[in-house]
Amino acid sequence: MDLGGSRTLRSKERIDRFLHSPQTEIALVVLILVSVMLVVLEVVLETRGVSVIWVQHLQVGLTSIFMFELGLRYWVARKKRRFWRNYWLDVLAVMPMITAFRLLRLLRILRLLRAGILLNRSLGRLSSAIATSLGLQIGVFMVIGLIVLTGGLATYLFEAPANPRIDSLKDSMWWSFLSLVAGEPIGGDPQTDIGRLITLMVMMGGLTTFAVFTGVVSAVMMRKLETFMDFKALEIDELQDHIVICGWNRGGHLIVEELLADGEMNHCAVVIVAEETEEPAQSLRHLNRSQLYFYPEDYTKIDILETVGIRHASRAILLADATHPRTDQDRDARTVLAALTIEKLNPSIYTCAQLLDRRNDVQLKLAGVDDVIVTEEVASHLIATSTRNQGSVEALAELLTVQSGNQIYEVQVPTGWVGKSYWSLAQHLKQQSDALLLAIESMKKGERTTQVNPPTDLRLAEEDRLVIIARQVPKF
Repeated sequence: MDLGGSRTLRSKERIDRFLHSPQTEIALVVLILVSVMLVVLEVVLETRGVSVIWVQHLQVGLTSIFMFELGLRYWVARKKRRFWRNYWLDVLAVMPMITAFRLLRLLRILRLLRAGILLNRSLGRLSSAIATSLGLQIGVFMVIGLIVLTGGLATYLFEAPANPRIDSLKDSMWWSFLSLVAGEPIGGDPQTDIGRLITLMVMMGGLTTFAVFTGVVSAVMMRKLETFMDFKALEIDELQDHIVICGWNRGGHLIVEELLADGEMNHCAVVIVAEETEEPAQSLRHLNRSQLYFYPEDYTKIDILETVGIRHASRAILLADATHPRTDQDRDARTVLAALTIEKLNPSIYTCAQLLDRRNDVQLKLAGVDDVIVTEEVASHLIATSTRNQGSVEALAELLTVQSGNQIYEVQVPTGWVGKSYWSLAQHLKQQSDALLLAIESMKKGERTTQVNPPTDLRLAEEDRLVIIARQVPKF
């Protein structure tokens, strides 16, 4: 990829993260609500023959912001067809020509649906339990409010001049709500053709909405609404810098718990790809699942890896898959095959693979896998170390979890410390950050070598990395 294309890709990634950040989504919710209130104010002023310039200017300004936002979303969208499928109502609501027609201006209220989606997604970031329990309620009340508000404003705009029973916006809103609930016009029949059309739309909207709570139609509508208001409105292949876990076994839930417990990584989405099984969802149901995605497919296939966005992922974890009965050799073979595919699709990704047999390590190293862990070897070494020292398991357990005490961190050598001795940096870290410098990782002839407890006079190089024991990442 040339330099210009690389810069464009990085710009798109930054804008995509900005558009989907919690602060931006909350700001959009506020702007949408302000825009809806301006629509109401505009209708009231127009029916009274009053023209207020600042209302029109403010509405034009908000519409311009929404158009700019949608333009950015279209630019960063990797699949333009999905953009039109997800945002066609929003595009329709901000079209400039709708201001020329009195009824079409009410289309701006349709962005209330987008506000409901963004609000529910924000709740999901706080707590998946809250989002699950309130998601359907938010969807139902948003649809009811949209019907009542649109029907009331349209009635006040077109029916009030010809209907003596409607004297104010409050009357038209009350008429719209009662007609929605009763399924028939309450307070008199409409006097105009547009009024009759509005009445029909409100009644049909009421019948459809309240059918959600009854019978077979209720079950269908509730599933549709729950899907529509899902706080994971983004498709999996729209994720950026996420973690992909290929395969699943009994230790999978512990890995996910550790990743989500890390303060530096708990914002990353985690995509779990395993053949048809409900085990990941069942074992992780106690976690906040707003960042978890489950994809029940075969992770050794190229199209599946591309679907879960492996080209845009930052890390990949390959587990010894136990979702189906296979021999250890077959399980390692699937791990090797998936590793080869992942490194081919995304050479810059960090990959960690779990093996059952050390003899398969050669293929993974040739594929470019960064770290290989043979589970039985690690467990055996821990048991032997504990037996030799008659203890030390608690110290090792503390270092291997981020949920308590000290952890192991790896950081780049600070620029100011290049060329200085290992011992001087070790003393500085202990005094300033209460951290222990455990090892130095160096690159020699293209291979990574690790020196644990290196000589005191070892000079630090620019490409070296520090392995540190601390309660949090040291600040240089």
